[in-house]
Amino acid sequence: MLLNKFFPVIIFSVAVISLQSCKEDDCNSDCDLDNYNPTPYTIERPQGFAEMIIPADNPMTVEGIALGRKLFYEKRLSADNTMSCATCHVQSQFSFTHNGTRFSTGIDGFEGNRNAMAIINLGWGHTFFWDGRAASLEAQALGPVPNPIEMHQQWTDAVSKLEADTAYPGLFLKAFGVCEIDSNDVAKAIAQFERTIISGNSKFDKFTRGEAALSPSEQNGFALFNRDKTDFLSGADCFHCH
Repeated sequence: MLLNKFFPVIIFSVAVISLQSCKEDDCNSDCDLDNYNPTPYTIERPQGFAEMIIPADNPMTVEGIALGRKLFYEKRLSADNTMSCATCHVQSQFSFTHNGTRFSTGIDGFEGNRNAMAIINLGWGHTFFWDGRAASLEAQALGPVPNPIEMHQQWTDAVSKLEADTAYPGLFLKAFGVCEIDSNDVAKAIAQFERTIISGNSKFDKFTRGEAALSPSEQNGFALFNRDKTDFLSGADCFHCH
């Protein structure tokens, strides 16, 4: 009878001790910080390009870039699991824009007021989005997920989906040395991957370096591109914005 009387108290005491032990050890046997040994990654700068400025709090690593690429194509970042970053930034044929359409469309079928911009060579950019409202690639990467017209999902829900995946916790540990997934680290990884999307050896790049010649039609287009529309030949006046 005496044992039965104190048995709940004993169970409660053991539970408290267990919780305290978990707190001290983080209760996460899979989160071994000794596995955090990221591999530095150096951007191969194309000829004629300035040095890329990398944020001090998000150095480039092989593990971070690999995670960022996986997240760039991760459809669970959207509320209905149908849209990823790559849905609106299509690499093949459209140079990381949205299928050549006038306006990009989100998961609910609502059109935005712009097309997703190309993300080539953004590692040398200083402002992002068409209106320049983000001051870094990291800040830009945080925007589309909760945007009601785009991926329409709260970051807390997106993170919960990633945490439920058996692969992601270990990938974040290797990339950032963290035991919990955070939206800011998601954005950092995506930004690292985006900084590797570089075009520096196109025919035009070779032309500017004197390594290739433009065809007659290309020369005509280049002239129109750089000619003011007030010119007597009615130039295309492209160069002011591009």
